Amino acid sequence: MAKIVPALLLSAVASAGWAWAFAPPTSVSRRPVAKPLQLARQHPADEGNISAPIELGGAQKRRDFLLQTLGVASILSASSIASVARADDDYLYKRSDDSPPGDLTSQLFNPDGSLKDPNTVIEAQEKALNLQFAVPSSPSGISMSVATDGVLQSTSAGDAPTNLKASYKLPVKWNQDATSRLPLYYDSSEGKNGKSCNRISIYSVSSDNMDMSTLEKASKKGVASSLFMDQIQNKYFDQGVLKADLISGRTVRKPINTVEGEIDEQVYYEFDLAFAPLECPGFTEGNKENLGLGFCPYDNIFLVSATVLKNGESDKSGTLMCCVVECNKDEWKMANSDLKRVRSSFVVDRA
Repeated sequence: MAKIVPALLLSAVASAGWAWAFAPPTSVSRRPVAKPLQLARQHPADEGNISAPIELGGAQKRRDFLLQTLGVASILSASSIASVARADDDYLYKRSDDSPPGDLTSQLFNPDGSLKDPNTVIEAQEKALNLQFAVPSSPSGISMSVATDGVLQSTSAGDAPTNLKASYKLPVKWNQDATSRLPLYYDSSEGKNGKSCNRISIYSVSSDNMDMSTLEKASKKGVASSLFMDQIQNKYFDQGVLKADLISGRTVRKPINTVEGEIDEQVYYEFDLAFAPLECPGFTEGNKENLGLGFCPYDNIFLVSATVLKNGESDKSGTLMCCVVECNKDEWKMANSDLKRVRSSFVVDRA
């Protein structure tokens, strides 16, 4: 700025000179010019040549002044432009060539979303929880066992031996201590500071008529009823799940030990269920998400992973193993990627 102000002042002075040069004279004499043009005498030997200069009087002086003013104005304009161009160098916020690199995202990823270094692997830190289930080898009727947040709550398997184990992984950043002053599954990492999950349930259902067709037909008959969510005692699950919408579904394959001790592939069905509350307060009652469209947004989300294992040599007898990750809409907004990883980490094997 210190360089621009003098340049502007000089430009104003030059402009004033231009205006003065073209202004009419203050007093005009009506008398003839006192000094007419004087031509040098022409010698016979030099016909057509003028050897003496022509005296132009006031007109010549005015023309010379205009030319000089034009030259000065051109020089001042060029210097002021150069000063303005160099003014950018004085900005304090101008980024230097040795400035630090951008944020972590720009360091790791290209503009198209691919990793800059294909060998870079970013893994979330997780902790595995293992559960043991007793499943009757030849069930008569239906027997169930339910584990909530890593603790076995109830079982109707009787004296059946422990022959199945299930496991899933939780992010280390989640609070996993139920006796802590923080809520269970509370994420205290930077930018989160909130509960990420309501409840994680693992349950088994053994029946003399159970196979993979139970899961294959679940999307048509109803996922919740096909997975016996309505038959667990004391209405363990919110009964609104019976009318939940199926948002998405897929199958994945994971390794498992067979009865013969070999390694085989086990098919898992994954379902994303969501349902709205039974009662939907109006906008005037404080519910900002009720826009008067005749429905409420989803309030509960269930992420489900289920598979069926055969019991013994019978083709009809089997055990349904199911993992259900429950969360509300706020927890889903904050930790949906972590919740999906927990659901996908669910695996079952033979003990």
